[in-house]
Amino acid sequence: MNKYYPLLAFLLVAIVAGLTGLDHYRTTRAHQREQTSQLLASCVNQGLLSLFQLQANDWRQRPDFYRPQSEKLASAVAALPQKVLEGEPFAEWQAALNICTQLTRHSNLQHRTIFRPLGDFGAPEMSGNRSLKDRRTMARRQRTLDRLRVAAQAAERYLDDLRTDIHNQLRVSALSPESRERALAEIHAQVLDYYRPGHFSRQKVDAHLQRVERYYQLLAENPRGYTLRGGSLYFYDRSLQREIEQLNSAILQGEAQFYGNWQQIVARQQYRVEQG
Repeated sequence: MNKYYPLLAFLLVAIVAGLTGLDHYRTTRAHQREQTSQLLASCVNQGLLSLFQLQANDWRQRPDFYRPQSEKLASAVAALPQKVLEGEPFAEWQAALNICTQLTRHSNLQHRTIFRPLGDFGAPEMSGNRSLKDRRTMARRQRTLDRLRVAAQAAERYLDDLRTDIHNQLRVSALSPESRERALAEIHAQVLDYYRPGHFSRQKVDAHLQRVERYYQLLAENPRGYTLRGGSLYFYDRSLQREIEQLNSAILQGEAQFYGNWQQIVARQQYRVEQG
């Protein structure tokens, strides 16, 4: 019997070592999943913080603000790995970095889609009268109005599109199913559940754009009904004058509401509300 004692002792040591190693592996993997989920939640949060900066901008004063904000978002996201990673990089860390890079790229593209036309619309060239009879300028104005309608669609769907993008990036990533589940839960718990769609109204935006479009359309269709003197309009056609003045009055009255709409794409709430 004594000859079996060394074998039993060896087996016992091996079992203890195996259990200890397994426990260490599980602890390490759990910590790694915690780091990847924290990185991705922070990445999503930076994109939303950038959106809020863009929402708050006065696009008549700073029509190109989306450009420096895009660079600022990229820099903020580039600094995240150093803040989150503890120790050496691991296999799933690179997968999380790839997801973050894609999410940030898509956020900047979405912000450009929404806010570049708004900046173009707010630029002085859009509202000046001196080029009303210039066909190329009028064509650029029409393209700006068309892009603003696309922008309004993107603004209305901002959070839905963001959630879809997050799910898609996680689904095709190299993360394990457990890591994907943990990351998605963290993104919702730390970020998305604190945001909701704002009071952005695509209908009100479209109504304003229709008035502006009609204003330029009337002038383009009736070039002999008016003339330009020192940048001011003088009318030969009284009927055209009345309609233009009515449209211009409505446009001026709705301008503040129009720009205010773009400040309400997404809203933050104090308390977390889990999505059903």
